[in-house]
Amino acid sequence: MLPVGQKQMLGMAVMAGLMTVGTFVYILAMPPAYLHRTRDGVAYFTPPVINPVNGKPLNVDRLAQYYKGNVAAGVYAVEKPAVVKNGGH
Repeated sequence: MLPVGQKQMLGMAVMAGLMTVGTFVYILAMPPAYLHRTRDGVAYFTPPVINPVNGKPLNVDRLAQYYKGNVAAGVYAVEKPAVVKNGGH
């Protein structure tokens, strides 16, 4: 037989584990709306679009910011590459 303190700790550990597993199942089964899109309404993992003028890729998230009125974001969407390579940092 386990002492009372060990029974209580075992019960709390089992309860915490069940709550953790339950939370993961809930998030995977019914994901909240904020996990589908950015605050600008662009779906996550959206591939870049091609600029018809020069054929370079445009970052869709920055393009959405530009059309919402953030002009500086649009300039960077056109001038910077869609995928930035940090060199492993």
